[in-house]
Amino acid sequence: MTTLLRRLLRAAPAPAPASLSSHLPFSTRSRRTPHRFRRSRRGANPAPPSPDAVSAAIASLPSRLTPPVLASFLANTSDARLLLPLLTHSLHLPAFRPDPAPFLVAIKRLATADLYADFDRTCALSFSLLPSLSSPGPLLRNALYFYCQFGRLGKAFHVYTLMRASADPAARPSADTYHALFTALLSRGRGDTLIHYMYMDNVSALFKQMLEEGIPPDTRTLNVLIRGYAQSLHLNDALRLFHQMRPLYGCEPDAFTYSYLVHGLSAQSRTRNARELFEEMRGNGLLPTEPACNAFVGALAMAGEAGDAERVMWEMARAGRVVDDITRRALVEELSRAGKREDADRLAREMEQKGIVSARELRALLSSIRDDGDDSLDVDDSGRSTW
Repeated sequence: MTTLLRRLLRAAPAPAPASLSSHLPFSTRSRRTPHRFRRSRRGANPAPPSPDAVSAAIASLPSRLTPPVLASFLANTSDARLLLPLLTHSLHLPAFRPDPAPFLVAIKRLATADLYADFDRTCALSFSLLPSLSSPGPLLRNALYFYCQFGRLGKAFHVYTLMRASADPAARPSADTYHALFTALLSRGRGDTLIHYMYMDNVSALFKQMLEEGIPPDTRTLNVLIRGYAQSLHLNDALRLFHQMRPLYGCEPDAFTYSYLVHGLSAQSRTRNARELFEEMRGNGLLPTEPACNAFVGALAMAGEAGDAERVMWEMARAGRVVDDITRRALVEELSRAGKREDADRLAREMEQKGIVSARELRALLSSIRDDGDDSLDVDDSGRSTW
């Protein structure tokens, strides 16, 4: 296991002893703003509910409070900020026995409401009571998933260690657990190849641990690894894993599998390999993603294979995949640079006739293929050249 992964596994503190103390073991401060729950966290944290609101909510609790009743009550409480005070109050009641169900309702609602501080405290409180909770699997799985969505990798790996140490076999890590961790690791750095390169070592170490624990990967999990290898420019590793999918893991590649590979190979100008996989994908009746289409058509054009690029572009357009404006411009300009100005002009006009480009974009395309110093080109408002 790599050094970075060891640090992540040690990042979160150990669970606190079973108590109802208001001092919880996790800090709620953040150094990163996750992409999924970013909107409301840009501003100030929401104000806590007023003491009167908390008192009124507690007073409305049913007299015979059982975990299923409390879970239903929390699910129907309109203000999500009241969930943690209601949970804490209920756990202080002498006759109430802790159960995962109310915690599960609370963490789902708090995460969905983007109330990270309350979500974090609720998770910490539930972790401190793990020895007394039966069937904690769903609770731990959801906590790990939402920590990944919030971008808190240290907290997510802490939950992962709790899952591995759980006495309940149903709470142990599953393929979904590893998929969430892989995705969270590879979401760091967005499109930065160097950061993907760094985190792929950790993903590879986790994948080995997954296999050692006897958890068979599925296509979705293998796709995350292939995407990570492709984004970090480890295309040979991505291809090796692709060729192992059927014989070693019994998984069928899908459209995303091929698209990640075609996109990565095209980015490295390995058009021959990209073409082989593209044709295999189409032969299997699979449709590439739009980024893969853009990358493949652009790579063919840049490699001087403008005819094939045009053919693929029209094939994808008929299938509902229209390449973006950057790719269209690159194809037209490459035709012009290759001395095929008439073909470039024809292609630009054909795209306008078929509704792929607007009259304004047609004017820009025709202008881009104009010879240096040629000021005779003019296009009217309908997109027709007047030269």
